[in-house]
Parts: sequence; structure tokens; C-alpha cells
Amino acid sequence: MIKFGTSGFRGVLGDNFTKENLQRIAYGLVQLLKKDKQDSSVIYIGYDNRFMGKTFAMWVAEVLVAYDIKIKFFEKSMPTPVVAFMSKTSTFGIVLTASHNPYYYNGIKIFKNGGEIPDEYASKLEKIANSVKVNKIKTLSFQDGITFKKVEVVSSFESYVKSVISFLEKNEVTSFNPKILFNSMHGNSAIVINEICKKISFKNYEIMNESIDPYFEYKLPAPYLENLTGQAKRVKKEKFDLGIALDGDSDRITCIDKSGEIFDGNYILTLLFKYFVEAKKYKGGVVHNTAFTNLISILAKKVGCADYVAKVGFKNIAEVFDRTDAFLGGETNGVALKEHVKCKDGILGAFLLISLISYYKKSFKQILSSVEKELNYKSKVLEFAYPITLKKKEEINEKVFIKKELPKFNKNIINTSYGDGAKYIFDGGYWAMVRFSGNENVVRIFAEESDENLVLKNIEIIENFIGVKVRQ
Repeated sequence: MIKFGTSGFRGVLGDNFTKENLQRIAYGLVQLLKKDKQDSSVIYIGYDNRFMGKTFAMWVAEVLVAYDIKIKFFEKSMPTPVVAFMSKTSTFGIVLTASHNPYYYNGIKIFKNGGEIPDEYASKLEKIANSVKVNKIKTLSFQDGITFKKVEVVSSFESYVKSVISFLEKNEVTSFNPKILFNSMHGNSAIVINEICKKISFKNYEIMNESIDPYFEYKLPAPYLENLTGQAKRVKKEKFDLGIALDGDSDRITCIDKSGEIFDGNYILTLLFKYFVEAKKYKGGVVHNTAFTNLISILAKKVGCADYVAKVGFKNIAEVFDRTDAFLGGETNGVALKEHVKCKDGILGAFLLISLISYYKKSFKQILSSVEKELNYKSKVLEFAYPITLKKKEEINEKVFIKKELPKFNKNIINTSYGDGAKYIFDGGYWAMVRFSGNENVVRIFAEESDENLVLKNIEIIENFIGVKVRQ
């Protein structure tokens, strides 16, 4: 069964992620294009460093070209944000990636106009893909596609690089000249990082884990706390000004302050919003999901900008971009700038952070501390994911979302919401939350408090409440 989740279709290699299912998805896209009478379609196709990624991408192309769709096929592994950016000037951008999932997963993301296809479109695609028999789907070999000029193998991503650079304060960066330690986590960000640095004449950097490893050292290729301890030690010991970690397909980002302290998208988005409003004089609002620090909402109110809340998933951030004045958006795992792409972009986020600390000539933590002091709001947000069985999911759903039982916190719940997970709100704007992942068989627990001990206590209370212990 093919099912698109929060961010595309993902599956286990040899289980539901198969050549046949990829062909069905490609066929479904063909039929939707025919229905929309888009006869002159051009689609960019890219892939990450996972096992057989290029071959999987070729299998998708072989179906599309059989139905006279022209393909621009990236010669090398290419970051998801680059392919998303290319979808702004083509019919679609397709990336074969499972993002931050384990090495034995792969997946497919589809972009249009710089953002992921909406749920309604994905549902139509699913319906067609799940109903067609594979032996009814036409294919044309990849090599024949090249011979008949239906496939063009491309290597340039210059337009993407120019877009990223257009948002940077290059003079500030070259003047401050911060020392940066990137971590590509064996993903595909290095090729683009090196090119951007070359274009802005920035040399004071190093990239960790640049080599290709389809097993990702048998770790999740995600910039999670537990994966960044080695980088954090290096940042502090070797006196880097900033550490930046990106996931396997380069759309997620986490940063490390010069002190070695690690910060996720909650604080990256908050400080970038301050930077765009204060330094770059942007007008408009900010959008984030429901499981996000209240610090950004307080900041938006103070500077007189709109604060929009979307459901989890960047396609929901994109929907808010389309109908409001929000120019910047983000989630715990990434940030997006509407003028660039309407999906998360770890590479753009990385260079914006470099521009941020260069402009203020302070460390990330120093800037954040000044914001917390100014707004009189200390913030610590943590989240954990817990693998669960379908039976356990049913049990949690019954208890939390149907019966609406409440955890027994050590403080009063002043409000609850169930629009996108179960969120329990306390006095002072702090909160805790539980929701199911849209991509994996996991349940996630989030909490925000004034310090880490209080956060961990509330997370433990929810763990005991829903009966989970093993963190992913």
C-alpha cells in the first residue's frame, strides 16, 4: 500500500519501498498531468546518498519518459532544497530520499512551485498508484531516454546558489570572518556548501562527515542531540564560532554555539525572525507549527508582526505562506524563507546563521540570551520520538484522543487543544504535547519550560501516562 505522509512517501527497502511501487507513483503522476492537460511537462529528478538512490531515481524517470515527459536528471546526489528550488521553474521536482530515517529506508518527495505537493494532490496520486497493475505501466530505458532526448543529465545548481547568496550580508560575513564547523552527516550538503563559500570568498570553515556512507555509520542521519556530541566538543575545544549540522538530504538543521550548547529550529527561527525584522527591515509575519517555543510568539507581538500557527508538516507552513503575509517559517527541524522556497532548507538556514552572528558580532547563545532577557521569557524545548506498534498506537489514541484523559502534571492545565496532537497549556505560556508522526510508526512527546529539569519532568509524566519508555 502506497501512503503519502507528512513529507512524501517512505518505506523500508524491499518491503513497501520497491521498484513496483515507484513505478506506480510515477504512473499516478503521469495520469494527473494528463488530466490537467500539461503536455509539455519538465520534471527535475534528484536523489540522496542512500543505497541505490540513483537507480531508484532512474526507475522513476523510465516511467515518466515512456509517457513523453521530459526529465532533467541530476548527475550527482543533490540536496532536496535544490530540487525543490528547481520546481519553481518546472512542472515538478522529485527527490528520492528518506530524509532523516534509518539507512534501510528510502522514499520519494514531490515538489511544485518550491513547496511539497498538497495533501489533496497526494491523495489523488495515491488512489491512482494503488489501483494500477504494474504490468500495465509503460517504461523506456534510461539510456534510450537520453538517446531520444527525453532525458537531460544536468549538473548545474547555479540558480539555487544565487538565490541563497542574495539573502546574505556578504560584507558582514567577510568582515567578521567567523570560524564554522559544518557537519553533513554523510549527506549531500557539501557540494553546495563548498560552492556557496567559493562564491562569497569564505574560507574559514571545515566540513565533517563529508564522505559518502549509505549506512550513515548505522545512525539516524539526523541532527539530533545524541548525534552531535562529538561535533559539539570540537566546536568548543577548537574555538569555532558556530557549528552547523544538516541531515541526510540537507533540509533539516541544528546549530551549536561556540560554548558547545546545541540549539534546534525553535531558536534558529526565533533569532532569524529577529534578524530579518531588525537588521533587514522585513515586514510581515512568521509561521510555525503547534509544537514550537512560545518565545517566537512573544517576540512577534513585541515587534508588531503577525504570528501564525500551522499543523505539523512543512506543506502546512507553505499553505500559510500562500494566504498570508508570513515571509519566514519553521519547525523544530528546519526553516524556510518564502522568497526562496516554501519548504525547509538547511543550507539556506546555515548561511543565514552565519550572516546573523556576523551582523550582531555575538555568539548565537549571547543573541538568544538577550532576546530572552528582553522578553522576560526563559525557554527550553525538548522532544523525543518513541517507536510503537499499531496496537500501542490504538491504545494511546483511545486514551489521549478519544477518552481525552489528562496527564497528572505538577501544575494546572489552563487549556487543552486537539487540533494537531494533544497540547496541554500551563500558566505563563509553557506547555507539553503528544502527537503521532505522519511518516513513521512513532509517537512524539514535546515540552517547553523555563529550564531543562522541568521539561524532562513533564516528558517523564507523559511517558508514564501513555506507557512508552524507549526513545528513538
